[in-house]
Formats: sequence, C-alpha cells, structure tokens
Amino acid sequence: MNEQEKTIGSLMKISLLLEAGTGAHQTDLTAEPIPFEFIFGAGSQGFSPFEFELAGKKEGDKLSIPLRPGELSGLFQHLLVPFPPIPEDTSAFFLKVQIVKVTEAEPKEVIKAMAEAAACGDHCCGQ
Repeated sequence: MNEQEKTIGSLMKISLLLEAGTGAHQTDLTAEPIPFEFIFGAGSQGFSPFEFELAGKKEGDKLSIPLRPGELSGLFQHLLVPFPPIPEDTSAFFLKVQIVKVTEAEPKEVIKAMAEAAACGDHCCGQ
C-alpha cells in the first residue's frame, strides 16, 4: 500500500496542521499553521470527539470543524494540543485541520502516548 493511500486508524501516528478562523475560509485566529502530531486512539477513555472526526480520513484531506471557544477541551480531551487561546469576544470559530502524514507508529511511541493519556485522567491536563 502506498503511503499516500493510508487512512487514519487505531494506533497510527498522525501529523496535522491546525488553524482557526472566524469564517469557514479564514485563518484570522492563528498567525500560522500549528503542527501537531499524535498517536490516534491511544487514550484510555477511547476516542476523543476530535479523533472521531479524523477516523478514516487520508493524507491530504482537510476538515473545517465549527466550534465555540468553550468546546476545545471537550473536542480534544486527552490530546495535548498546542493551541493558542481563542479571544474571549469570539462567539464561534472554525478549526481547520490538514492531514499531513499518516504512518505506522513505533511501539515505544504508542506506549509513551498511552502513558501520557492515562496521566491526564478523565480530562486533559490544564485544558
């Protein structure tokens, strides 16, 4: 199977670029794309809503997820996303996600991701 054809599934290593904007085609809430890499499905509580959005997608796919600022921690749950704060006067925004790479995760990467997710408990550390 060609790397370009791999779809997102359990315990795959996923590389993304994240942006946010006040409109479906705007990126005015982030200065530049934010790289984010994680192991899909490593959370002890199951998939996060964000992971459900990504399930079955392929490299190169793009998503635009409508959100309210208070919904970020619920969307990501155990995932430690380096996302900048959304301005308080923003009532709603769009999270834009580009899937850059989908690869097989190394066993030690999976173990590390599971340990980090378990350390967070029911909700993500500090988010």
